[in-house]
Amino acid sequence: MAQAAGSNAQIIFDVETVFGTTPTPDAKLFYFLSDSFGEKRALHRSDIIRGNRNLTKPVRGNKDVSGNIKTELSPYMATFLKHLLGTNTTTGANPYTHTMKAGALPVSLCLEKGFTDLAQYFLYNGCRINRGTFEFASDGIIPASFDFMGQKRTISGTSFDATPVNLGHLPFDGFEATIEEGGSSIAYVSKCTVDIFNDLDGGNYVIAGAGQRRAIPEGKTAVTGTLTALFESITLFNKAVNFTESSIKITMTRGDGLGSAGNESLVIFIPEVVYEVSDPLVSGPKGIVVEMPYSAFYDNAAEATSIQIVLKNTQSAI
Repeated sequence: MAQAAGSNAQIIFDVETVFGTTPTPDAKLFYFLSDSFGEKRALHRSDIIRGNRNLTKPVRGNKDVSGNIKTELSPYMATFLKHLLGTNTTTGANPYTHTMKAGALPVSLCLEKGFTDLAQYFLYNGCRINRGTFEFASDGIIPASFDFMGQKRTISGTSFDATPVNLGHLPFDGFEATIEEGGSSIAYVSKCTVDIFNDLDGGNYVIAGAGQRRAIPEGKTAVTGTLTALFESITLFNKAVNFTESSIKITMTRGDGLGSAGNESLVIFIPEVVYEVSDPLVSGPKGIVVEMPYSAFYDNAAEATSIQIVLKNTQSAI
């Protein structure tokens, strides 16, 4: 039998309305680069003394469904952005505007990793997103990464949905990006990272629960990152020194940005941030940059959230 190849693997996903329960199939294809997502189950050994130095048979531990999936930021990953932030309001009628904010997370997703050349399908239920990270730079495709935590895994010789919807994949790139800091365009930022952490509680195992998580409740939403700028001015650095509140807005625009096919847009707005003090460093004779770690919060922003994502595309339901 030939070895399974990563190039033939696929991931599909669907939205669960009951935690841990596969819905009536309406799956979508998920384009990805690599994954470390799966089920792990530790073995626990006994230190019982029985008259010789040999160990007794170990026992099974709880099931840990978790891991990371790396991909590229695209205008048709709205479902994952919603399950990362929590709430969404959709307006319009093809094209559509999806406005997502930090709030109570949706129930869960199911993910299926298919090794199609072996006809083996690993279905993971009760999946929630613990973290999402994005790195915006001056050129190249924008990388995205999602950390998941789930309840259980089932292996089958058939997919739970043999005909998933293919939404396509045209990733955003650095040339489609603009950035504003403090409400104004800023021309000397070279990179900006955004990290959204949901602090999921993965410790909810119960007696006679088959080693599966019974629930995966979310904690506080923590939005952090680093803004890297050419050291052309002391102005931005002084915001950190003086603990001055500011904001960050990253806009990805394709075509006219109104949401029709080939004209999608995505705006990440962090309305209230403060910077950590991190002095510029001289690493050699070339140009100096200043790295500005930031933390977001919600106090009195009109958006009533620590982060807002507005996505315009042709997808009606997410």
